[in-house]
Amino acid sequence: MGANKPELPEPEIKTGRPFILLLVILVAGVLAIALFPKILIDEEYGSPKLHPKEEERLQQRLKEIDDSEQYALIAKSDGWYPCLHSGRTSFYLKTGEVWKYGVTSKGQFGRYLGDFLVRNNVSYLTQFKGTFSECLKQEQVKLYYYRYIPENLARPVPDRLLRPPYNSIMR
Repeated sequence: MGANKPELPEPEIKTGRPFILLLVILVAGVLAIALFPKILIDEEYGSPKLHPKEEERLQQRLKEIDDSEQYALIAKSDGWYPCLHSGRTSFYLKTGEVWKYGVTSKGQFGRYLGDFLVRNNVSYLTQFKGTFSECLKQEQVKLYYYRYIPENLARPVPDRLLRPPYNSIMR
């Protein structure tokens, strides 16, 4: 009975925490650099100042918002045009009828490729110019009143639409 039970040292468990912590810090640093806007500090006043390229982009976007237009895409000839809402895949329009109302701050060629207009046999007609908000209002008025315009009322009752064929929803 004189034998003592030998004590074994507890095994050391390596968790790899320093490596994981280093990896997390590295990823957070890369994200901070990538996502942090390029801001310069105005030395005289100590306030943030945008990088010249960012300032140019901001001014361009503000100009686009101020110089927007509400437009209509008009059928160039009698025929079947794609339809997005009436339960049909196409709808018959006569020359000069509205296929779609919309708003853009990019102008005709910024909004549509020429190929789109040619492929769909429509022409782009600017109906109102103003701020983006004013143009959205004009578009909404036209969409809500579309059901009462003469071209729609001239159709047989089952063929009347609530909005132009290529306007899928009322926003």
